[in-house]
Amino acid sequence: MNKILILISIILLTSCQNNILKNIAKTDIDIITEIHAVNAKSQIEDLIIKLYKLNPIYIKKNEHFNSVSQVILDIFKEVDINEVDKTGQENIDFILKGFDKKFTGDRIYYICKGLYGMINASYNYKSKFYFTDQNIDAQKIMNTAINIETLVWRLSNTKEDGVLLITTNNIKKNKINLSFERLFGKLINNQENMARIISSQQGRMIQKAAQGVVQKVLFLPIGI
Repeated sequence: MNKILILISIILLTSCQNNILKNIAKTDIDIITEIHAVNAKSQIEDLIIKLYKLNPIYIKKNEHFNSVSQVILDIFKEVDINEVDKTGQENIDFILKGFDKKFTGDRIYYICKGLYGMINASYNYKSKFYFTDQNIDAQKIMNTAINIETLVWRLSNTKEDGVLLITTNNIKKNKINLSFERLFGKLINNQENMARIISSQQGRMIQKAAQGVVQKVLFLPIGI
């Protein structure tokens, strides 16, 4: 009995020491980065659920998944950093496929897969951060904010026969539902704030491109 208690004590002590070492290995900026990465993921999950709720026809068009929960699990699954497209073009292609008028499948899946892929790439495909990690690129994170604005513009302007391909903000009982606008706004602010915090900490300047017609049409590649 005593041996068992001693063994349990050793395991608990080792676990506590590991947690302490992990916390020591984190700087303030690491903790802040983790919070912003988690916020972005949570906001995209809310976005996926809302988009399917307002556009239920698309989950029926998905050739691989039968439910929204399956889609979410696939979009958020861990990726092998050695196998990802390091140029960032693949995520852009996913989004563009979702807006292709000739495409007859699940537009929401591809748009959100590309969107989260960009966000994930901007955090170097990590959810935990330590002071020994490679520095996060503030400009890449700012570029995701620009891309989100481009995505919002496309959602609001891409139509077929005068009808939006994907419905977002709508009118119910003579009231405009702006929940998507607020959600996208939170996601944009999350990325912009993170970019400014990192740039301030690193003493580097970042730029946010002027939102002309070209910027609203094109997506910036978020590579690693």
